[in-house]
Amino acid sequence: MAASNNVKYLKSLQAVRERSEAVYALAEQGKLKHFEFDEGKIESVADYVVSLLERDYGTIDKVPTHGRWRSYCLAIDGSEAKHDLVSEHVAQWKASGTSDWECARRVIDLFVVSVLIDAGAGSKWRYTDKLGVFERTEGLGIAALRMFESGVFSSSPNNPFQADARALMSLTDEELLKGFQVSEENPLLGGENRAELLRSLGKAMSGDGAAYFGGKCACAGHPARPGFMLDYLEKSADTPKTATIDSVWEVIVDGLASVWPASRTQLDGVSLGDVWPCSTLAATQDDDGEGSEASRLVPFHKLSQWLTWSVLEVIVKLAGFKVAGIERLTGLPEYRNGGLFVDMGVLTLKEADCQRGLVQGSGGVPRFEGFDPVIVEWRAMTVVLLDKVAGIVRQKSCEAMGYPAPDMFLSRVLEAGTWKAGREMAAHLRSDTKDPPINIISDGT
Repeated sequence: MAASNNVKYLKSLQAVRERSEAVYALAEQGKLKHFEFDEGKIESVADYVVSLLERDYGTIDKVPTHGRWRSYCLAIDGSEAKHDLVSEHVAQWKASGTSDWECARRVIDLFVVSVLIDAGAGSKWRYTDKLGVFERTEGLGIAALRMFESGVFSSSPNNPFQADARALMSLTDEELLKGFQVSEENPLLGGENRAELLRSLGKAMSGDGAAYFGGKCACAGHPARPGFMLDYLEKSADTPKTATIDSVWEVIVDGLASVWPASRTQLDGVSLGDVWPCSTLAATQDDDGEGSEASRLVPFHKLSQWLTWSVLEVIVKLAGFKVAGIERLTGLPEYRNGGLFVDMGVLTLKEADCQRGLVQGSGGVPRFEGFDPVIVEWRAMTVVLLDKVAGIVRQKSCEAMGYPAPDMFLSRVLEAGTWKAGREMAAHLRSDTKDPPINIISDGT
């Protein structure tokens, strides 16, 4: 495989699943370096997920898809009914004469900014809002919404409800930290790095990503916006209002390539983003005396996939597109999904690594850098374990009942089950912090 093809492959959705499956195959042979693997406990995880699904939704077809929109559907003042803040905004915009297309653009603007600043906030940070006090991903989401409403991300004097390249490139650390209510008493992990990520988003959209985000009128009066990806998808579609997951993924992974820190893994001079050397794969290749640098890398593209899952809902629900091939997306290898498999005994951190992690940890929870071999192995296993659980859930919640699985099935399993199960299990086992069983040192990206 030529060098340029290696880079292309490692940035693909195909590589995320295939490379993680290679690590899983080693787990089945007892060759993981950092975790003990108990395959027999996977079904108990699936049973727990099904129990949450039935408790909260009844059946899988009633489960909404996993995406940023869910952070804006809030139960307020103990009410069982949820306020959909995004839908409320869309209704208000339409009432004032805004087109459906522009409404979809605005929501994509919000979601892209909100997802990019959605890395782990830490257990000490809170966001105080008129609707209540929020933490972690909900808090970050509400903070992003309030900044969006007030025009922090917009350079237009007439429309605060947009995020554009000009405003993002001029965003200061102080503006963002103020928007997050950061103080000595309310610390947010990686706050300044989140601001740099948004500045990089502005540069990416007006630079290498201009073809995707420039819109129909990329000029001084109409700076690039994330929502203009709709115009690119419309223009490039063979049939009106249709797209493939590959075309959407191209917009995200290529159009936003320069957003990610250059310090990330590089190959042939190209920064790959969320792609990491995997000691587990390297060990087996060293044993065989074969293997290249590229073959030892495992891609995850977690934030890009989280972003793709999030904008897909807008593209389909608000813009009216039909998108083919969505099943190629993977589950998200992040600490809630991954933590579920540790807390329920599918994966057990080996003692030597546990002791090493406790040096940087607290409260009996080990802590590692994101590039640590422990984290890379954990995340690779999480990708495949999510597929395994989804397969069992499909059998128990659809096939056994005699009806077909709904579309975006894996996304619904993530929303109704694995992510929620990971959070609930963490709250049960570590009620003081609600931390996952393994913490990742966050740089805000």
